[in-house]
Amino acid sequence: MPQTSSKGGDDPTMAAKKYRNEIKLRLTEEEYRILSARIAAVLAPDSNMGEEGYRISSLYFDDLQRSALYEKLAGAPDRKKYRIRIYNGSDAFIRLECKEKNRGKICKRSVRIDRTVYEQMLRGETEALSAIDHPLARETVALMRANGLAPSVIVNYIREAYVHPLSTTRITFDRKLSVPINTLDLFAEADERLVFPQDDTILEIKYDTHLPRYIADLLQCRSVPVAASKFVLCTDYLDDRHIRILPNSIDKGEAL
Repeated sequence: MPQTSSKGGDDPTMAAKKYRNEIKLRLTEEEYRILSARIAAVLAPDSNMGEEGYRISSLYFDDLQRSALYEKLAGAPDRKKYRIRIYNGSDAFIRLECKEKNRGKICKRSVRIDRTVYEQMLRGETEALSAIDHPLARETVALMRANGLAPSVIVNYIREAYVHPLSTTRITFDRKLSVPINTLDLFAEADERLVFPQDDTILEIKYDTHLPRYIADLLQCRSVPVAASKFVLCTDYLDDRHIRILPNSIDKGEAL
């Protein structure tokens, strides 16, 4: 289990806000096969990627007013989403993140946490998190105490990622988007449901100021940019089926 020091375990620069551009497209199976082959031919695969990518699991938080959901649906220009993210089902690297949108630009801040902090947050407790000396930890503690920020939904998918060797441009293909219907615990045995057809893929294009022209040309397809929020897609799946998972229920959900 990774240990989190009182300093939070991240490089100090992680606390600084750096905004990027992000474009999302929902691809058909044919578009995915064509575009992923093009990108794989010119960009390097992410160092963490296996033959079929890697699995990302994110526990999203929302407050009593469901502000994160409704602000996204309303298209609010400035908004934040808080989540805990793990990779390939392992607790070796657990990260608390805030994804912030400001006038069309995206910023992501993060801090490492350990399993103890995670489990307390899952129960709505803040003692361990409040001991971490990091702006994001303090911000999250304040929201949990004042606004009732609590676990809301888990989002799972398989990511295929590619990086540009000379810039921060990053291209990802996210497949098999699924949501557990019985738990809010990232490490529990989950009863998962696919959110949309298994062959559909979400393409994300991330870059700082300029997307290299040759990459833009390679990514030409019939699909148009969409507001493909995985958080909203998975939340809508549960809402449409009247499934409510209690935040303080670690290993079982309730369908109402």
